[in-house]
Formats: sequence, structure tokens, C-alpha cells
Amino acid sequence: MSDVSDADRDFLAAAMPAFISEAGEQTEAIETLLLELEHQPDNRELLDNLFRCAHTVKGSAGIFGLTKVVEFTHHVETLLDQCRDGVLALTPAISTLLLQCNDQIKFLVDSASDDAADTAEQKDLRADLVIQLQAYTSGGAPTATPQTSPPAVPQTVTTQTTADAGATPGMTAWHISARFGQETFRNGMDPLSIAKYLKGLGEVQSVQCGTESVPALVNLNPETCYLSFDMHLLSKATREEVEGAFSFVADDCEIDIQAPESPEQKLVRAIEDMPTTPRLGDMLVSVGAVSQHKLTEVLSNQELVTLATYGQKAKIGNLLADKAGVAPAVVEAALNKQQKAKESSGEESRFIRVQADRLDAVINLLGELVIAGAGANLLARETRNVALIEANLHMNGLIEEIRNGTLGLRMVPVGETFSRFRRVVRDTASSLGKEVNFEIVGGEAELDKSMVEKIADPLMHLVRNSLDHGLEPPQERVAAGKTPAGKLTLSARHETGAILIRIEDDGRAINRERVLQRAWNKGLVEQGVVPSDDAIDMLIFEAGFSTAEQVTNLSGRGVGMDVVKR
Repeated sequence: MSDVSDADRDFLAAAMPAFISEAGEQTEAIETLLLELEHQPDNRELLDNLFRCAHTVKGSAGIFGLTKVVEFTHHVETLLDQCRDGVLALTPAISTLLLQCNDQIKFLVDSASDDAADTAEQKDLRADLVIQLQAYTSGGAPTATPQTSPPAVPQTVTTQTTADAGATPGMTAWHISARFGQETFRNGMDPLSIAKYLKGLGEVQSVQCGTESVPALVNLNPETCYLSFDMHLLSKATREEVEGAFSFVADDCEIDIQAPESPEQKLVRAIEDMPTTPRLGDMLVSVGAVSQHKLTEVLSNQELVTLATYGQKAKIGNLLADKAGVAPAVVEAALNKQQKAKESSGEESRFIRVQADRLDAVINLLGELVIAGAGANLLARETRNVALIEANLHMNGLIEEIRNGTLGLRMVPVGETFSRFRRVVRDTASSLGKEVNFEIVGGEAELDKSMVEKIADPLMHLVRNSLDHGLEPPQERVAAGKTPAGKLTLSARHETGAILIRIEDDGRAINRERVLQRAWNKGLVEQGVVPSDDAIDMLIFEAGFSTAEQVTNLSGRGVGMDVVKR
């Protein structure tokens, strides 16, 4: 950023906190979307939102010159793009990898102004994540031992396989682009044999060799491969069979295998990729679904369509489908595009970002205003002036409404905090080898933001304690006649002017005999004395108390439940 002026540098420095805050929201959204996609893997809207969040972080980081964030997020974006195109399925393994990558993006954003925080350990972790991402995007899967150098990243693009309009039924017109690595010959591979193998899979309609990589004759090395070709192959072979022809050169070759899209699919994709959302008719004209002349003709006849035809005034979408021959799927895609744009603009207009200290200052001033209003009301009563008393009462009523409304601005749904524990439950259950169904109830209940922040850590300890000590492993649950997957419920509800938060599980409950024995051994209870059940239950909140047999990264040190009690 050496060419950035001092004024621009000052502006970027002033705007950096806003970027970090917004990027934090985006990474939280990425985590939430990934967890939701584990339960709804076929939800395209969630996948699109996930890609959009990663793209937003990357774009914003680019404005501030945060190269590390941009470069790393680009690899994540590439994998997500292949998931959107159907090349990769969002498996649990990929989801876990993306969650780890999201943690790294959070770290890079938080340490944007502190280069020293990016230690060698963090760089090694980031390099390993990049290798895993590239292994997936290159058509394979991560190996146990990372390669010393990242494999080539073929930009593989695919769509749903459909037969070409002029092809024989059951045949697919594959478009294959291959750029071989320079070491292909030295590795004992022959591109010509691969082309012959592809010919055996069907009918080669055309082949075009690329010459852009071939150097001048004086610099040409006969042992170096400069070959690339584009082939159109008409075949009944599946994508896996076509890709199999390149199995021995996949690590040193960039491959692009495309199946043709139908005209409808091309129009739908063009509409989805439009950066803006014009009117329905203009949208269809811009992608070539209908001509401007035909659109004008349909619009001019819109008023002439009788009520008997459509039961009401004809909608432009119906007219274009019936009178202009626009495919219903294309019209539907345009309508969905408009609907998403309306929802997005509506959501953006309903929120505004305000710094917390400014809000606190307004609340403090309102407190002073309430006191001043009460003093003015008292003076008005002393004057016994009825009109002045009524004016003061009206003013105090307005002050009360303003105070209540402003205090409400600090209230946030506890569900926002509860949702953060989905990742905790997922990772903890995975490390313990347990299956858990996590449920949130009453997330709409509201608490002051400062209180929500204070209860986050105690809730964390309780949730992890429930997972570690409460819920049994699947085999124990089955032996006890339970389902293999345990149930953990985090709920909130209003009760007598307060918020009651409960963490419940259907596990083994508290083993009071074990708790009491440990209390005797630690001298917390006199040997032989058996307190009441409630008193035994409260022993788990003693500092340093734990019933775990061995110390792990989750439990055993007796730290956590005493924090909850405080």
C-alpha cells in the first residue's frame, strides 16, 4: 500500500474497526450456515448465502489491502463455488474443513493490525488447510500426509449432464479441455494415448490443439510437454469414466470437463448471475429469453387479455410464458431473483449499525431527562396552574415512552447467543465420540446485551459439562434402552419478571454416590455423613471439584462449575 496517499491511509485506519466488526458478523454467519447445511445439504439458498458471505469478507479485505485474508479466503471461495456447481457434495468432512478455515479467517481478521500475532504455527496451519482445500478442488481428497507442494488446481466446472439437442438419446456431448504439465513426458505419460482412449469411449467430433505454450524453436526442449487440446466427444460414458482417462496425469494436468447445458439452463444461470435486478421484462430481454419487440407487443396487449383467461388482470410472467414462448422455468427464475432482491433490500433497510458507547450516552442523558422532568412536574404542582400541570404530565409521559423504547434498543434475543453453541456441541460431541441432537427453545426471549455477554461463558461450561458428564456414549445408551443419539436442549422463557434459562439432557443424570465419595475423599464432607440430595448436587459447584477419572481438554481440573455459580 506504498502508493496510498496519507489521506486515504487515515481513512482506511478509521474505517478498519467497522470492517473488523462486519467481517466478524460474516464469519459468524458462515459458521451458522455450515451447521445448518449439515442438516439441509440440498438447500441451494443456504449454499448461495454461504458463498456470498465468504465473497463479502474477501472483497472487503481487498479494500483494506489485507492480502493474507484475500488469498486464503479465495481458496475457500473456490471450494464453495465447486459445491454450488455440483462438482463437490458438502460432506461432513468438507464441512469440518470449512469450519476450520472459517476459524482461520476469524484469526486473520482479528489480527489484521498485528503482524506479530501471525506466528509460524498459524502459518503452518494455514498452509495445511490450503493443501486440503486444493486437494478437494483438484478432484481428489486430502491425504494423511500433506504434499510438499500444493497440487495443481484444475478449474473444473460442471453442470447437470444433459444430452445435446442434436445428439442421439442417451449420448452426452462432452467438452474436454486438457493442459498437460511440462513433466508429462519425463513421467512416462503419452497425451496421444489418452486421446486415443477417449476416442474409444465414443465419437470424437472435433479436436483442437493449443499452441500458445509452445516456445520458439531455438528454445524448445523435446523432453518437455507443451501440449494442450480441446476435444468435443459424443459418448455414453459418465463423467467418472471420462475423468478416468486422465487418472495417471491428474496431478500434473489442468482438466476442464463440461457437459452441455440446455437453453433453459443457460438462461436460468444467466439470470442468477446478474449483478442487478431490473424489471421482469428487462431482465428476460437482457439474457436473450425474449426480444424487445416481442416484449413490447406483449405489454401492449396486456390490458386486452380478458378476465376469463386468467381470472384477473394478466400478469406479465403468465403472458410471456403463454404468448412469447418463454419457458416457465426461466420466468420462475426471474421472479425468484426479484423476490430475493426485495427481501435483501428490506432486511438492509431495517438495520443500522450504532456504536454501543453512543447508545449508552443516550441512555444516560435520558436518565437525567427523567429526573429533570420529575423536578419540573413538582414545580408545576406547586404553582397550582392546571394548564402547566397537564403540559408537564404529557411531557413526562413522552419521556417515559422514549426511555422504554431506548432501553429496548439494548435488548437482544438470547437465541443469538444460543446459536453460537451449535459449533461447540458439534465439535465437543465429535471429540467425545457421541451423537447429539441439539435443540434451542425460546430463542426469541430478550435480554440486555451486556447480560447476554456475561452469561455466555457460564452457559459454555454448562453445555460442555452436559456433553461430557451427562450424555452417555452411543453403546451405553443402546444398552440402557435409549436412542444412540442423545438430546441436549437449551431453552429460555420469561418467568415472574425474569428470564429462566435451562440446559437439559436425557443422559445418565448426576451420580450422587460418586459425587459423595469424591467429597469424602477431598474432605468437603465429613466421612460417613450423607447430606440431602440437593446438598450433594450442589457439591459439583465447589472450586476444584471433579468426578472425572483423568484430566482431559474438557474436564478433570475442577474448573468451570464454580465459575457458573459465581
